[in-house]
Amino acid sequence: MAALALAVQTVGAVPAAPEVAGPALDDPRTLSPVIKHIATVAAGLRGPDGIALDPETGDVYVAMEDAAMIVRIRPDGIREAVFDSKTPLYAESSRGWMRVPGLTSPEGLAIDAKGQLYVVEDVPGGRLLVFNLRDPAVLRQPRGLVIPVPFDGRHFAWEAVDVGPAGELLLAGSSMEALLREFDLAGQIGIFRGVVLFRDAAGNWWWPLNHATASYSAAAFSADGAHAVFACEFSGDVGVLDLRSRQVRVARPEHVFRAPEGVCALPDGTAIVAEEGGGIYHLDPASGLVEPLADLATTIESVRWDAARRRLLVTDDRNGTLLALEWQTGCEFLPALGAPRSVPYADQFTSVEMIPVHCPPYLARVLRLGGFGASTNEPPVEFQDFARKYCIVAVDAEALALPHAHPIADPVARIQFVIVAPYLVGSRSGELLWSSSGFVAIHDSGAVVKTRLVQRDVAFGDLLECRFLPIGGKTIALPMPFSSRISPDGIATVHFMGMNVTADYLFILNTVAPNESFLLVMPPNERPRQYRLQLPRGQDSSYWVVGLERKTPEAWQPLPPRPPETAR
Repeated sequence: MAALALAVQTVGAVPAAPEVAGPALDDPRTLSPVIKHIATVAAGLRGPDGIALDPETGDVYVAMEDAAMIVRIRPDGIREAVFDSKTPLYAESSRGWMRVPGLTSPEGLAIDAKGQLYVVEDVPGGRLLVFNLRDPAVLRQPRGLVIPVPFDGRHFAWEAVDVGPAGELLLAGSSMEALLREFDLAGQIGIFRGVVLFRDAAGNWWWPLNHATASYSAAAFSADGAHAVFACEFSGDVGVLDLRSRQVRVARPEHVFRAPEGVCALPDGTAIVAEEGGGIYHLDPASGLVEPLADLATTIESVRWDAARRRLLVTDDRNGTLLALEWQTGCEFLPALGAPRSVPYADQFTSVEMIPVHCPPYLARVLRLGGFGASTNEPPVEFQDFARKYCIVAVDAEALALPHAHPIADPVARIQFVIVAPYLVGSRSGELLWSSSGFVAIHDSGAVVKTRLVQRDVAFGDLLECRFLPIGGKTIALPMPFSSRISPDGIATVHFMGMNVTADYLFILNTVAPNESFLLVMPPNERPRQYRLQLPRGQDSSYWVVGLERKTPEAWQPLPPRPPETAR
């Protein structure tokens, strides 16, 4: 390796912030009683994002995305720039090590027990980098290495990285930024994809999460490495990955998270969730219980629990600061006081009993229009067998708008839809395959959005690679059912896509407790709207039909190793 150097630059000391007992009267921030005060650890940061803690030295590392720089903040407040865009980076190739372009848009940070600092870049084609903080040669002449990931990430930007107790790695990101760059925001955005990658202790890579219309913004290991918490900023989902049984559980708390941007797991098995808009919450994934801790009225990027000092570190992107939220002593749920516990998974396999013996009247009328019913010449079939055979999903629900920062001018009041054979979505031999469906959304004003035929140019391609092959103009029915699936814990998700003609509608149906179901409406070029769904008055759970096949969780996809790049 060539001897290239970048001297560590001292950029100034940050005096300790005075302790303030809660916010001032004119301070927009609000704190719960468990927060003793907020201290400013560092100010004047340019786009602060990822946070990492060095347990051996007590140093805090912060990624400054806007400055393409990583700074170290010592316990005495001295701040130093340790790596930046000029720091030499090397990647292994077929001809040995070669120098590659420098650090770009660093975001997620993590440090392992050996003192290796992991960095991911939040830019399409972003890389996983590592810097050895214990190697004297690196301290004298800073340099980093590119860790090869067996995944074609040309369209993916990474927002988070975390390291487990045995050296395991988690990466979270999506291709949404690439699509936003390639398409005019006023036009059709297209389909993006979110992934979470996992490298186990043996160095094998896996694909725990890989979903269309998802943007995974955070992932963090539990203290024992048995599970990990993840967040999707687009849907607001926060969930848990069991890294031993390979189960996925999405929490269904009372609070609907809005753009969760950061998560960290606490030693007792619970988690901290930070919303981009400033809200910080304590979440128990096992029960779904959520406690608000603070509203910082700013833009939060990352959170990290500092166990040694009993504080939560938060990067404030809007004000360019690193904040520390310190706990009051004696709080019951403090992770330092709670006994370690694991999130139970055995009880997720909930039986789904949402296929009534007889067809509900609203669905019977729709089925007759589609040629299904007693008048057909087919032998009579019991409704439950019929619904299972065709995986029918049918819902008639009242919609209640959840509180929004921006009031909804004309909220949705009622939703009705039916999907028959949702697996018939795609292309075969150049011909489009569509499932039969009907959709109606009724607003408070009486305005109605319903299925209608629209002439659209359609493309077929690989969603992962974002490569699409135009197959010509087609007449399609919109909103169109794009995906339908049911999780092991009885949560059905149904996504109707509007293709910029109507809004997109994402349904999260709780088959165990239907009135704990939710709807996310995403109008073109407008803010998403969130609703709680409930059964119409006087109806029980037999009113809805969910005939989706509930499969056992699929084995995680292993990612085969990629050959080294050819030196240029």
